[in-house]
Amino acid sequence: MENKIYLAIDSGGSKTLWSLIDGRGVTVYETKTAGLGAIREGILPIDETVRLAANELEGVASPIAIFLSLGGPNTREVETALKKHFPNKHVKVEREACGDAILRAAAYMNCSSVVMCGTGSVAVGDTANGRKFCGGWGPVYGDGGSGGGLGQDALKLYLRDVDGFGSSHGLRNMFAFLSDGLELSEFKDRMELKNRAVNLDRRTLASFAPKIYDLWEKGDVAAEKLYSDAAREIAKMAYLTSDDKSGSRVLLCGGFFANKPLLLCRCREELEKLSRANVVYDPCFSPSVAAKTAVLESNGEIVDKEIFKRILKNERK
Repeated sequence: MENKIYLAIDSGGSKTLWSLIDGRGVTVYETKTAGLGAIREGILPIDETVRLAANELEGVASPIAIFLSLGGPNTREVETALKKHFPNKHVKVEREACGDAILRAAAYMNCSSVVMCGTGSVAVGDTANGRKFCGGWGPVYGDGGSGGGLGQDALKLYLRDVDGFGSSHGLRNMFAFLSDGLELSEFKDRMELKNRAVNLDRRTLASFAPKIYDLWEKGDVAAEKLYSDAAREIAKMAYLTSDDKSGSRVLLCGGFFANKPLLLCRCREELEKLSRANVVYDPCFSPSVAAKTAVLESNGEIVDKEIFKRILKNERK
């Protein structure tokens, strides 16, 4: 019997991972495009991004079903584009923050709560008192513990430094390009700096997070404060979405944690102050793992521990 092929998609504010997998959880092909998740419809070129991905995947295999885990509320326009460019396919778009797919996958790692931190941040968990949510309010009202939130806070420190409120230390050099060619004693140049700062989008702000982490490793005071604040926010989200009991496990996932052992250590320390729950981190786990697990389960495939391990380790054909 021919092995069925499925398309699992994980998309946030910065990037989209398109994964063709078979019923055994083996990855057949993967490609990346720009992110599809947006705080509202009409912001991103959704149709064009989906079209480009569909054209690339067409020459590889034809999936019988599609599952997309979306890190944004613009589900309608994403679903419309998928159905347009993948006609006659079963398409399901699920909000990442609802928790259904991510918690099903986390259960294979004996975790009942997940804190997801990438461009933005959100947490969800199943507790003795039902499902709990925290965060996910977006860049204006709350992206604490995320790349976008950290970048935004760093930019605030820099602008306050420009005004003389205090030193932003190494961040000043990082953001110096914003004031290049400007004389900030002149009002018009000051307004030009404001314009440049405002036009830094969420993805760009998130891209500063690894550079700020490097500064923290080198002992930069401002960078350490930014990451300490982020760790406290992450720990609080973990606390609010988990049971306060020994053995309760909270899974941290998302690009914000990648290659940041100091951050993970600080998150564990902060959660220990609040709860007896434990922080779990596996660099292989991501919302993409959840999307792959979900597309198989929702189409009648049996996902056992061996298949989940294959998905987690991203075994390739």
